[in-house]
Amino acid sequence: MPAHAHLQGMRRVLQVFLFAFLVVPAAAGADQNSPLLPPLFDELSKATSPEQAADTEREIWKIWSLPDNRKASVPFAQGVVSMNAGQLKQALAYFSRAVREAPEFAEGWNKRATVAFYLGDYETSVHDIQKTLSLEPRHFGALSGLALIYEQEGLEAQALDVLIQVKEIHPAMRGIDERMESLREAIDAKKT
Repeated sequence: MPAHAHLQGMRRVLQVFLFAFLVVPAAAGADQNSPLLPPLFDELSKATSPEQAADTEREIWKIWSLPDNRKASVPFAQGVVSMNAGQLKQALAYFSRAVREAPEFAEGWNKRATVAFYLGDYETSVHDIQKTLSLEPRHFGALSGLALIYEQEGLEAQALDVLIQVKEIHPAMRGIDERMESLREAIDAKKT
């Protein structure tokens, strides 16, 4: 892809993000404190298949991704664009700026945790996941990431415990039953 086309694509993503942020009614709120989330989580907990949960999950992510603090919106959007382009160090810098501007924004911490994981910095990733969960205990994405880190470190029992929490929040999450079964098998194999 030519550089100008890539830059144009990044600008378009940023424009869409900022437009979505600006048109969210203030009364509806944004981020993890939105009053729109409780009924969505209730709906998510009742889904019986990943397909049935998909729209609800997408709505939750959309709300989580809109910082209530407008100063964090631009660096957060720039971080998303950079992360999607594989520019991880740049994304990390943007997400760090977003959480400095809005330390109460759970998804800023979660995205920074994701980038740290991709960079192989599990310690920072776990720290940022814990911060995410202190702000949004229902964050099934952060919990799933924590389970993945535990699994990578050979801590299958801890990973399984975390996935059990995920299952309570999002029982129809794609692949969760398979992940849990794999962890149970690994735990059993260590016992013998």
